[in-house]
Amino acid sequence: MSLADTSTASPVAPRPSHRGRFWWFSEILPFAVGILIWQALSSLNVWPRVLFPSPLEVAQAFVEDIASGVLPVNLGVSLQSLLLGFVVGAAIAVPLGYLMGLNRAGRDFFDPLVNLLQAIPGLAWIPFAILWFGLGQGAVTFIIVMSVFFPVLHNLLTGIRMVQPVLIEAVQTLGAKRWAVIAHVIFPATLPNLMTGIRLGIAFGFRSLVGGEMIASTNGLGYAIFNAQQYFQSARIVVGMLAIGITWLIMDRFILRPIEQRTTMRWGLVREGIETA
Repeated sequence: MSLADTSTASPVAPRPSHRGRFWWFSEILPFAVGILIWQALSSLNVWPRVLFPSPLEVAQAFVEDIASGVLPVNLGVSLQSLLLGFVVGAAIAVPLGYLMGLNRAGRDFFDPLVNLLQAIPGLAWIPFAILWFGLGQGAVTFIIVMSVFFPVLHNLLTGIRMVQPVLIEAVQTLGAKRWAVIAHVIFPATLPNLMTGIRLGIAFGFRSLVGGEMIASTNGLGYAIFNAQQYFQSARIVVGMLAIGITWLIMDRFILRPIEQRTTMRWGLVREGIETA
């Protein structure tokens, strides 16, 4: 696909949010209501405690696992696998995405293969992952790579298609060559979509991480959840689930989402500069 083949849509930079003094209240309220409902259901004793632990039991197990070092170690192992799998998956998806998005021959060659493989869930690769890498971090990392790759690739391709041809033409009229257009228009224009793909890729990677560790690993949060189920330790199952959810919430709210918003706003400034040039 040539540079002039891109569509006319353009991402719109979000307006900066203005939080009030008590923004933290709206953040905490849903969790407080959920815990209250959870406690109320637990107090009714409709289900045995081994099947439905109370918030107090989960909190006690949470403190015990932190104090013993079990939870920090498993979390560290899982994050290490997630980081490695994400880096490898993104390192393959990003250059391939630009190759397919900016070159018609590259798109025609890789598109059928990508469409075939994207329908296969990352967890479906577990048997091959075990055969190729054995039980352990290598197999889990491979599963994460297969889960991260496609969200990053497809969002990047979407970003390339959304670049306005008028912006490309404006830069070309100033004498910019192909690589200058890519560096100063295509690349900054695709950053917002690329960051969206990274957020989605990490989210899918988290899901595959847990599933992979349950089957193909002997440590990590997924393994801890599966091991707790074997011994009917339902409170520790919830501890592992909460550790995953809290970790993702912190990463998304304080790292990934701000970077995505910042890149979107920065591209808006770059686009305004090109339009007024």
